[in-house]
Amino acid sequence: MAILGEPIKKQYLLEGYIPAKLIQTGETAISFSIICDMGQAIPDPKKETWYLNAPVPGLKLELRARAILKLHDNTYNPLGFVVITKNGETLKVFKPLGDYVKGQWDGDAFNSWSGTDTDIRVFSEYSGKSGHAYFDLMDGNGFYFKSNKRDDPDYFLSKCRKIKKTGLPVYTIDLEN
Repeated sequence: MAILGEPIKKQYLLEGYIPAKLIQTGETAISFSIICDMGQAIPDPKKETWYLNAPVPGLKLELRARAILKLHDNTYNPLGFVVITKNGETLKVFKPLGDYVKGQWDGDAFNSWSGTDTDIRVFSEYSGKSGHAYFDLMDGNGFYFKSNKRDDPDYFLSKCRKIKKTGLPVYTIDLEN
């Protein structure tokens, strides 16, 4: 998998049930990163399944686009890293969709998110095993859960906004025979 802070590679071997390679095409394109403010999600005593936001200064969820995946239908999804930071210091890095099997990573090289939808979902490992977040770019709000075992959100996401990124390398998936 890609490592935060290291240069990205020209290709990544994706091992697993269907082996494949993630390969740079030589093209570049425009996409976007996303940043959200985070606060504690406090249950609203007046409304069931509603939460109030108690902002935590400097705490952010960041979807950092570092590349783009060209899909089979010629649409593009940002690829990169999902991190939680506080005052610029990285506290948590999401793992891409996947899992460790016998000590080896079996999954994606990067995190990815929709390049066209306004409802954005990101997961750390399969099914959000070590965290997941979702938010709506139209109202800029959503939630972060520390694991998939949580029914109630741990944090409220607010002021979610896109940041344009240019010159990102484009990748395609090459299925091995």
